[in-house]
Amino acid sequence: MGIFDKALKTAKNVGASVGNATINVASSMGTSVQNNSEVASIKMNINAIKQELDASYIQIGKKYVDYVIESGDMPGIDVSDLLKMMDPKITKLKELEEELIRVEKEIKQQNVIREKMRAEEELQAEKTKLDRALAMDIISQDEYNYKLAKASKRVENFEEIRRVEQQFEMNLITKEEMNAKIEELTK
Repeated sequence: MGIFDKALKTAKNVGASVGNATINVASSMGTSVQNNSEVASIKMNINAIKQELDASYIQIGKKYVDYVIESGDMPGIDVSDLLKMMDPKITKLKELEEELIRVEKEIKQQNVIREKMRAEEELQAEKTKLDRALAMDIISQDEYNYKLAKASKRVENFEEIRRVEQQFEMNLITKEEMNAKIEELTK
């Protein structure tokens, strides 16, 4: 009867893990959609301001060319009226670009948190599977300890593994180098 109790307990743990994972995925998807729409909105505002500034730059250039044609002289011209009109737009553009950087950084941090949660959930699923195998005498305690320690290393070295994967994505290292480094980190 002890084996059945252990199996039932393991099944309950797996069910709870799946339920928690589903809730986490749903909430992170909602946050992700909100952040993506915020990024899109900021980018649209930046583009609109850039178009308005481009129109002002064209007017400045036109004034300069008109002056040179009329006078035959190439000294400075007064564009202070255009610069006054452009100043708030330039300020707003800088603010929006800073906001865009902040939001993109926040999105990246949230993605890292989600990836870490996923790694922790994978560890929990692996532990549940190993608990079940140990309870059913399919593996020994030594095998259990070895496999659990190896799976735990993936979470413990999450940041470094992520850095190695990013190096591969940026073509700084080869796939073989990435696999070797990750293998070394999970030993």
